[in-house]
Amino acid sequence: MLIPSSQISGWKDLQDKVAQLFKEMGYDVQSPHIVKHVRGEKEIDVYVSDPRTSVPHVILIECKHWGSNLPQDTVHGFRTVMTDTGANTGIIVGTTGFQSGAKEAVNLTNVELRTWDSLQRAYGNEWFLRQQERIAPLEEEIRRRDRDYLDQGQAIKTAANLMRFEHTGRLVELYDLLAEGRLLIFAMMSGPKSFDQPGPIEVSVDEEYTGAERSRNDLFLLRLKDVRAWFQWVEGASRSLIERFRVLEKATFDTFEALPDAAADEAMKRTFRGIREETPIRVLKSRLQPDEYERLLELVSGSDPPIGDRP
Repeated sequence: MLIPSSQISGWKDLQDKVAQLFKEMGYDVQSPHIVKHVRGEKEIDVYVSDPRTSVPHVILIECKHWGSNLPQDTVHGFRTVMTDTGANTGIIVGTTGFQSGAKEAVNLTNVELRTWDSLQRAYGNEWFLRQQERIAPLEEEIRRRDRDYLDQGQAIKTAANLMRFEHTGRLVELYDLLAEGRLLIFAMMSGPKSFDQPGPIEVSVDEEYTGAERSRNDLFLLRLKDVRAWFQWVEGASRSLIERFRVLEKATFDTFEALPDAAADEAMKRTFRGIREETPIRVLKSRLQPDEYERLLELVSGSDPPIGDRP
């Protein structure tokens, strides 16, 4: 997640990156922004407000990309703006550092002095939690479809849900999406654990995935440079997969609904016949001895029972 100060190209770039950081955390951000105060108006580099609080919370941020440590005069001027506007918090962000007089000038005030690096670290945990919140509903949507079509404990439900895809010849397409979904679920389960986890971060992907590299274990991996890149990738990949699920489901359902009644009835009959063939085995499990139940499974599967057990 951390962007090194060496990558800051100038004052405007610093301002843009500070604004981006707070936007990624879900804040309302305006950059730049004119604030009104008792003496007139003042342009602020980054104006931040929190939409999640009942009582408005406003942060004013000034960005300084100077070649030397910032003096206390910078702090005095900013403190005046803070007082006149009634903002809750003020932050002066520099790419170098601050003179001792500047640090003394913020004692017992609501103004913070931050380098770009310390700003990222101060808000790192909050940033990380907000990114997790963003992908949580996407993960649940992918898991829901996995349960709909692959839940081994709900054979009747999955058989009924797969019926349309099987009858319209789209079952392979569905299974491909489900396989991709499981890779994404695994990636989310094993993803970064903190905002400052060093990269690259590796995720398992299909061999045809753009950018995939073969590992020493003959697996295909995507190597993402840092935590921010991981979140961007997993969100984009999840949204793409969910949209492709939606398109496939709609096309399949529409095609099935357009079938003649006789063809649709036949598909349902085949599905229900398969359910009936499997259901008795599950029902008998609680009524038979374990050995007898295993014997029944072997007979149904078409394999020969051990010689000593043959009648």
